[in-house]
Amino acid sequence: MKILLVVYIFILAVIIFLADRKGTRYMLNFVGNIPYGDKLGHFLLMGGFSFLLNLVLNARSLTVWKFSYLLGSLIVLVTVTLEELSQIFVAGRTFDWSDLVFDFLGIFIFGELARYICRRER
Repeated sequence: MKILLVVYIFILAVIIFLADRKGTRYMLNFVGNIPYGDKLGHFLLMGGFSFLLNLVLNARSLTVWKFSYLLGSLIVLVTVTLEELSQIFVAGRTFDWSDLVFDFLGIFIFGELARYICRRER
């Protein structure tokens, strides 16, 4: 599972690298043809990242002010938020709050799915 996570992170890094250089224009052109394809992409890509990381971490949680948070989801949430905010400073990229909302939804839902799977296996 760790190898799959590393490969997934590498693929995400390549997508971000290409997007920063407008290299995804042709590669991911089909996304624009799907209704809400961009939002679905954010939801699934970041959800997948959260899912795999939480599985690798065995759904380890962190308690802050009596609330339990999945460590993997927190790591992904911080990473994704910083990456999305960095778009403000990258020419040709635009920051979009709705992208961040769909990132967060994917992180939460797929993180909870990983928690469920890990609990079931115990």
